[in-house]
Formats: sequence, structure tokens, C-alpha cells
Amino acid sequence: MPTIEEDREAILKLHKDWWEANHQLVIPLMQSVYPSGDSYLMFNANGHPYFGIEEKSKLWEWYQGQLDIVEFPDIEIMRLTISGDMAWIACEGVFPMRAIGDQGTGSDTWDMKGDAFENRLRATEIYQRDDGDGNPVWKMWHFHCSPLPDQDEPRPGFGDTGRERGLGAGPGITPLRVTDTGVRS
Repeated sequence: MPTIEEDREAILKLHKDWWEANHQLVIPLMQSVYPSGDSYLMFNANGHPYFGIEEKSKLWEWYQGQLDIVEFPDIEIMRLTISGDMAWIACEGVFPMRAIGDQGTGSDTWDMKGDAFENRLRATEIYQRDDGDGNPVWKMWHFHCSPLPDQDEPRPGFGDTGRERGLGAGPGITPLRVTDTGVRS
């Protein structure tokens, strides 16, 4: 049985590979993160659900003609919790992209202003030690992404802003950052 540190490293590698795949919409790398078959479920930032790796791949093929992810996403991990064969990550980030096709994101929920867009987002990633075929290999089984408020918008009830708090930061939180070369604190 792997140690908790080995589990942590495996999950952080999947997390890094997921965001690295997003940078240039690299479908084979993205596919390596998820379980086989229809097990995977995504709530995309465009507001729509995607079921299984085939639907996710088709979405990315469509996005390849619509969007250019202009820089590696700046993602800060707020929480990573591992319990047995399940784990989850909560993170915030900036996802810089521009429209290269007429439909952009294809969604009113994820609207782009002009041709450039710095998408501020928050995401939850759910991992399970199961590759979709019953083998004990960590894979991401669910991903949920939604927009963050403007970084200067006061937080109701507190009055502080995202800019003041810092991306991925919060009480007792030292964010971990995913980069194209790995994960660091």
C-alpha cells in the first residue's frame, strides 16, 4: 500500500497534468488524468455538464477551434485532503485565454469581453484510487469549475477583497501553486 506522501505526489501530478493539458488543450495529456469509460463527470466553466472522457475530448476538439489559452494557468491550491481511496483539491486561479473562433467559449455563462479574457476561477477536483477498470490507480473522477468574483469586489459580510486576500489564500492557508514545471508552495 502506498504511503500518504506517495498518494499526495500522485494526486499533485494528476493536478499538474490536468492544468498543463489545459494550457494548449492537449487532449492525450488530459485523457491520462481521468478514468476510463463514462465514469468521469465535469461541470465546466461554460455551465454545462460533460459525461465521460469521450464527451470531454469532443468538447476540447471544439474548443481548439474557438480558444487559445495564451499562458499557463496560474492555479493556487487551497486545500488537498486525502482519506483512504478518495481525495479532493480546492483551488483558485487565473486562466488567460483569447477567442480565435466566432463562438469563443460558446456560452453566455462564460462570456468573453472582446478577444482577450483573463478568467478568474475556482475549482474542485475529486480523485479516487480507481482507473475506471478497477485498478488501484489515482484518477480525477469529477471536476467542477465556476467563476470567481472580480478581485476588487468586496466580500459580503466582511468587506475584504480577493486582491487583499491573495489568490488561493485564506485563514490558515498557505497556497500551493501548480506550474508547467511542477507544484510549489
